[in-house]
Amino acid sequence: MKSLKVKIPILIILLVIFTILASSYASYEIFSNQIRTNIINENERIGNMISDQVNQYLLDAQNTIEYVAKNASTESIENIKKDIKKVYSSYRWMDVMFFMNSDGKIIYSIPHNDIIYHRDYLDREYYTYIKKYKKTYISKVFTSSILNKPHIIIVSPVFRDYSTTIKGIVGGGVPLESIQRIIYKTQKSYEGRIYVIDKDIKILVSSEPKDIGQKIFLDKKIQMNNKEYTVDEIIKNNIKGIGKYQKESHIVHISFHHIENYEGVVVVERDEAYIGKEIQRIQKELIIWITMIMVIALILSLFIAYTITKPIEKLVVYTRKISKDIKQGIKGFQVTKKNEIGELEISFYKMSKELNKKIEDLKRLHKKEEDTKKYLNNILKSAGTGVIVINEEKQIVIFNKTAEEITGVDDINIIGQKIEKLVSVLEFPEELWSIYEKEQNKIIEKEYKIKNSKKEEIFISMIVSSVYNDDGQSIGIVCLMKDLTHIKRLEDQLRREDKLKTIGELSASIIHEIGNPLAGMTNLLEVLKDNMDHKDIREEIIYTLIEEVGMLNNIVINYLDFTRMYSDKKVYINILHIIQSALNILKTEIRYKHIRIMKKFPSQVPLIKVSPSTMRQAIVNIIKNGIQAVDNYGIIQIEVQKIDINKVMILIIDNGIGIDENILDKIFNPFFTTKEDGTGLGLSIVHKIIKDNQGHISVKSKKNKGTEFILTFEGGDPDEGTYY
Repeated sequence: MKSLKVKIPILIILLVIFTILASSYASYEIFSNQIRTNIINENERIGNMISDQVNQYLLDAQNTIEYVAKNASTESIENIKKDIKKVYSSYRWMDVMFFMNSDGKIIYSIPHNDIIYHRDYLDREYYTYIKKYKKTYISKVFTSSILNKPHIIIVSPVFRDYSTTIKGIVGGGVPLESIQRIIYKTQKSYEGRIYVIDKDIKILVSSEPKDIGQKIFLDKKIQMNNKEYTVDEIIKNNIKGIGKYQKESHIVHISFHHIENYEGVVVVERDEAYIGKEIQRIQKELIIWITMIMVIALILSLFIAYTITKPIEKLVVYTRKISKDIKQGIKGFQVTKKNEIGELEISFYKMSKELNKKIEDLKRLHKKEEDTKKYLNNILKSAGTGVIVINEEKQIVIFNKTAEEITGVDDINIIGQKIEKLVSVLEFPEELWSIYEKEQNKIIEKEYKIKNSKKEEIFISMIVSSVYNDDGQSIGIVCLMKDLTHIKRLEDQLRREDKLKTIGELSASIIHEIGNPLAGMTNLLEVLKDNMDHKDIREEIIYTLIEEVGMLNNIVINYLDFTRMYSDKKVYINILHIIQSALNILKTEIRYKHIRIMKKFPSQVPLIKVSPSTMRQAIVNIIKNGIQAVDNYGIIQIEVQKIDINKVMILIIDNGIGIDENILDKIFNPFFTTKEDGTGLGLSIVHKIIKDNQGHISVKSKKNKGTEFILTFEGGDPDEGTYY
């Protein structure tokens, strides 16, 4: 069984048998489905044909009745009788015609029956319909009093000349026997059941007379259009098409076709057993053909197998020689035949020579790859930047020497571990990996504070990017890490020196600011000395001195506020309370200038962690600037917005004189002011307070249109602090 001489014939025979059987089965299924589809479609075709014939039959009768009614002379009953006789004798679809007056009495009928003159027909549905709607009507089936046979009555109104007043009714009866003949004619060549039902689900016409007048009793649900319906639902909802239902142990295919101008339905049924007979006939023919094809295919398969295995057997002998020793096999090469086998032998010879060459090249490439790998490893070890490489399974695969020096962790303890270990050992920023997973196509660079293996805090810079293969698929992450601890220390030192420099500049400025009031006070004291006896002059000088002292006090207090490091404890507060407190402080000034305060606050805002007293001072300063900027009856709008669950924005907008665009970027500088009596420290202090409370402040303004201050704060976890 291991030899190809056995395997190939068996495989070919099995393949041929499988192919024949599979194609035969597929053909059988296709033919079966096609036969079933054709038979079901024949049901549809027969139903459509019969419904069209019945519809045309009733339409012809309707046109005839309407013609008589339209041309009847209501002034002469004799003329109406003549028209009815003429139509009755020449029209074969109706076996009764009559004329009824507007009081429901039949005046004339053909054939004649004395019973009709002893009763009225006011209770007939067609009479009620004609009186109400004044147009032609086709009634449901009922037994006529003239012939005592089931009919479909068609009636049409007769109007007085040039009016809509009904003078009488012309009617005709279409016997069900005529429709029955249509069904019989088709039923002779059809192995199924055809019948017509009305809206009450009673059989009007059937190939079996015993069913006529009986109500359909079908408790099975019919599957149509991938849904299940009862016969009642199909008739009431005017559903048409092909369906099926289970009858005992077999399926019945059924189709419904509504008669267009009558409330009736043609039903066509055919049992699955008929379809089975047709399929069995095809099946018998198919089995004969499959058997013949199978025998022929087996003979051909054995012949083909022999023609394939014989040359292969010869070729195997040569390849065995080559497999023992390529070089020796090449030396002993000899073409045995000048045919396809000879070509294969030549190909094997060339392949052997090429394979020998490739093996030598592969050895050289392997050595070169090993040298390159060692070279890259030496570069990574010697790099001045820490390199960490993480594969797609989130395992650390490279951790170079600089990374060891920065973190204090040996590569032997970390390579092969998950990144979670790096997070836990070094308190590495876990958010870095979550950020990267969301933004894989970006290179992320951030600074973090971590702890090395000795639990010492160090500052690092991290650059994270993806590693891609040749197909552009991400296969890992590479992280470049740099120690910033020394740089951060230098920055802190420079920041302290810069602060001292700023305080020095402020001191020089404050000395200059204080000098002017002191010089004025000196001159005033000299004047006071010379005018001590003049009461008016003395009081005026003393009042001016008090103003100068107040100005000095204001300069000193603002200076101290600016340079002081606030030590107020930061707590979680509702910013709406602080804004309301600031408005209460400025109530007098607001009322004095008749300023309208417009507040737009949300129902809930996140709590922010700030110093309440300094925040109140900052908001007072901003609102006070707005009060000074607007005229009497001005407007100041204060709006608080909840940007997201942990962010608050405060907008303070006035419609005052505004600020020139060329000085807008200087308003937060110390001692910069546009007011004659201003110190230039108010907005500087506001800026410092907002920054000290981890907030952000910006300003928009247009000259003579107003100014808008925008304050934003990040919220926090209220459980960490106290509520204000």
